[in-house]
Amino acid sequence: MDYLIVVDARCHPVEPGVVATESAFAAHLRLLRTRLGPRFDRLVLAAPSMSRSEFEANRAHLGSLSEKDDGIVYLPLFSDDDRIIDYWFKDARRILPALWRAVRSASIVHSGLAYDLYRPSTFIAILFAILLRRRSIFFIDIDFRNKAKMHLHNGTWSYKSYFVCRYLFDPLRRLQVWIAARACSLCLLKSAQLVADYGRGRPNVRNFLDTAHSESHIIPPDAFERKMAFLRDPDVPLKIVFFGRFVRYKGLDQLLWAVHRAREKSGRPFEVLLIGSGDQRPAIEALRRDLGAEDWCDLREPISFGPALFDVLRECTLHVATPMLEDTPRAAFDAMAAGLPVVAFDIAYYRDLRETGAVETVPWPDKEALANRLVALDQDRPRLERMARRAVVAATANTQEIWLDRRVAWTLELLDGETEPAHAALRDRS
Repeated sequence: MDYLIVVDARCHPVEPGVVATESAFAAHLRLLRTRLGPRFDRLVLAAPSMSRSEFEANRAHLGSLSEKDDGIVYLPLFSDDDRIIDYWFKDARRILPALWRAVRSASIVHSGLAYDLYRPSTFIAILFAILLRRRSIFFIDIDFRNKAKMHLHNGTWSYKSYFVCRYLFDPLRRLQVWIAARACSLCLLKSAQLVADYGRGRPNVRNFLDTAHSESHIIPPDAFERKMAFLRDPDVPLKIVFFGRFVRYKGLDQLLWAVHRAREKSGRPFEVLLIGSGDQRPAIEALRRDLGAEDWCDLREPISFGPALFDVLRECTLHVATPMLEDTPRAAFDAMAAGLPVVAFDIAYYRDLRETGAVETVPWPDKEALANRLVALDQDRPRLERMARRAVVAATANTQEIWLDRRVAWTLELLDGETEPAHAALRDRS
């Protein structure tokens, strides 16, 4: 009995039976496989192959999955080295029969929104599950509905791209969610607003968090209290951290500009640590030089997910995120696990997290407002300490294990017949 998961996360075959992928995702799949236990013979991972250049650039901090050691089998879909036209005129002749066979052999099909409508493998798997009467789990990581507006505002899209996305592509994506809410056994939407808009009381539609940190990553109480003692000292400068991909939509230029303005406004020696890599790194290095920030902005190479990363995060005092598009970064909870409050631009994900008491938002994408908030928090250390304490509480209540156990319990309900399979849901739900 197979558990089939179809995702857009890129993988790279390293040798027969071994595949490399993003380290936190690899750890998550191993934990999922362990939690599913003997109920499934294998976990089959169907995913695209990353390009050779991407693999070589990131191999130092990728994780690996082994068919022999982990019980996880890789089914390659398309490759990033291929053209889109190749998907339908070459790859599809291999991919579609392989996906059909994988769905037919599975007891659970776990897939999600095909945001890439040119290569919609994930939603094809959902449709196959419906046709083959398999129980299915549909998920969405990001509320996509504001993307076109945000791109237009950012100047990254033309009006043509905006109208094509908003009036052609987005309706097709909305249709996928509409079908999934009615046809899938379980529909996991990573947004309270998505659940409200598409669930409308349906018990199979649920909000979820996809965290990566474990209990072992949470800062120990004695270390946290030492951290709070430093935080209370007004002579100790705030150390702001961002960790993740250096890509345009992360808005790292906005972050650096805001910290630069906060230093000018307050005369305080704010420090910044940026950890990661990506195609925007040269631009960030150039901006750092232009701002004269070499003394207060430290750039570091990526650190693999695990104790080494959390040791570095615990040395910081505040996590700042400046996304220029909707995003759902697991880094928010990773930061909270290290005892860090979070300040971010006001997108849906961070709005939902404000209820933890550990997260504050400023209007999107107002970098001047962000600079003002940094100054205010620096001047109000008791407020920052309250946020830090609530961060640890939120991280403790939302570890990867807690959410994975919850999802596994929902999955086993499907197997035990307590939740309807896809074809029954489609027939009976309005």
